[in-house]
Amino acid sequence: MSAQNVEAWISSYYLAPKPDEVADAIAVLAAKGLLESGQAEAPLSGFFAEVFRANPGRVEDWVQPYLGLPKRFVIYTALWMAHSRESMFALGRMADVAPFEEATALRVMRGSLPPSIESMPIDSPATLDFLWGCFFASGSEVPVLRIIDQMKLADRQGDANTMLIGGAAQRSVSANAKQHERVMSIVKERAKTADPDTKAKLDEILSAAEAARAKK
Repeated sequence: MSAQNVEAWISSYYLAPKPDEVADAIAVLAAKGLLESGQAEAPLSGFFAEVFRANPGRVEDWVQPYLGLPKRFVIYTALWMAHSRESMFALGRMADVAPFEEATALRVMRGSLPPSIESMPIDSPATLDFLWGCFFASGSEVPVLRIIDQMKLADRQGDANTMLIGGAAQRSVSANAKQHERVMSIVKERAKTADPDTKAKLDEILSAAEAARAKK
């Protein structure tokens, strides 16, 4: 595991999960400062939430090196969203040794119920990034379908943020359909039952993805 290959490791994890490499991946990300707030926070939080959920017995060992270290926001959110007995215990341990302000926020977080992937509000492009992180860990169609359902918002005039989310959803589905066969198959299946506006966008994405593959 290195700073050069950790991104590829994350985006392909769902194809062959390797929990034995998770500790090394977290260490590399920590060294790069990517466990703190920033553009990578949302996708990494989604990714590790799914990894923690799938491996509850290993969570305590994975987070042990970061007890008492501030601003480990990716780990905090991932533990909360995983919402297993083990992850909530680990979040409590982090709260016990965190700086005062963080400890207070973590205790409030621990006492609240996280949203599910199916119910979480999508109010910014960062939420889309979180959902892609979930997909990269699990390969599940659920987060991808939620992203697909936002694409038609790009045509909703008069609401800049809503249009931004819709446009970001469409671009991300297009990019990932070109790179991931699993996303391509989800898009194809969804296109069979989608509403007319969404179907038109999915057909456009499929045509572009197939054309890009034909050039390889």
